[in-house]
Amino acid sequence: MATKNYFLALSAFLLVFNSSCKKKSPGEVVQEVGQDTISTADLNMTDVSFPQSLAAGQHRVIAGLYNSSAQTDGNGSNARFLTPGGIFVNPDGSLLVVDADRDVRKIVHDTVVTSIHIPLDPDGFLYTGGADIAATKDGTLAIVGEHEYWLYTPDGVSHYHGVDSHDEIGLGVDRDPSGTYFWYTNFTQLLAVKPNNESISTKPLYADIGGFTGLSASNNGVKYFTTTKTVNKYTKTGVSARIFTEFVFENISSIASSRDGFKVYIADKGDIKMISNNSKYPKTIKTILSGQNVSGIALSNSEKYIYYSTGNNTINKLAL
Repeated sequence: MATKNYFLALSAFLLVFNSSCKKKSPGEVVQEVGQDTISTADLNMTDVSFPQSLAAGQHRVIAGLYNSSAQTDGNGSNARFLTPGGIFVNPDGSLLVVDADRDVRKIVHDTVVTSIHIPLDPDGFLYTGGADIAATKDGTLAIVGEHEYWLYTPDGVSHYHGVDSHDEIGLGVDRDPSGTYFWYTNFTQLLAVKPNNESISTKPLYADIGGFTGLSASNNGVKYFTTTKTVNKYTKTGVSARIFTEFVFENISSIASSRDGFKVYIADKGDIKMISNNSKYPKTIKTILSGQNVSGIALSNSEKYIYYSTGNNTINKLAL
């Protein structure tokens, strides 16, 4: 009888052990953050191929024409941008770019540029451009500006939220890795909002900082956010702190982070810098692109490239 009980116990143990060791699909990253399961299995990791491939450190213009300003749809250099800013990479690999005036620009296959027109909100307010953009997996767009954010749903409805002119919304927004809602900042807080404009989270940051310029919600559960001269984080355990204090920044306009958080990229005074952020190694900073007048940045889904906009009215791609 004792022998039978032993084998029953052993069988139960092996069943639990095998279940806990179940392998993930190739290339899939799954991480538990609170009650959310974060998965990147639905991301298109195939990068656009060009006749002449980019070696590490090389970059090219993929859309727009240098110092030519307009809002014209088209293919590659036939397209025109007014003032391109924040960039977001969709799960399918297409790009969303904030441009001036009433349209958001969409780029597919790294070259075909079209426009998404933002209609008046139900109260008659007019969208006139923003600083950064993100999209949830249902296709809702979130656009932030200095004193406002806009939500534009796939059914063509705009939701507008503005703040008093004495307050401000940070100039960064990102989709939560779960794909279902957005993170953004106001003057003193990190906020989360659903596509239907329902507020779901408020996290206190620093009352003495303000002036946020960029935000990246990493798959490691950390939200990285910047001012013009600082990089900060809000962890999944509720810790808010300034980071990378050993480095000097002059004018940060955008931030992106790898899914594991081991690499953080910033656009600082028109250059792109990469910061190593693995706690097992000393932190280092390296300028990986200079002299390009960079404004907004975003990592490709494969994390092998950075897309960036410039003050010279172009959208570009840098090989890492």
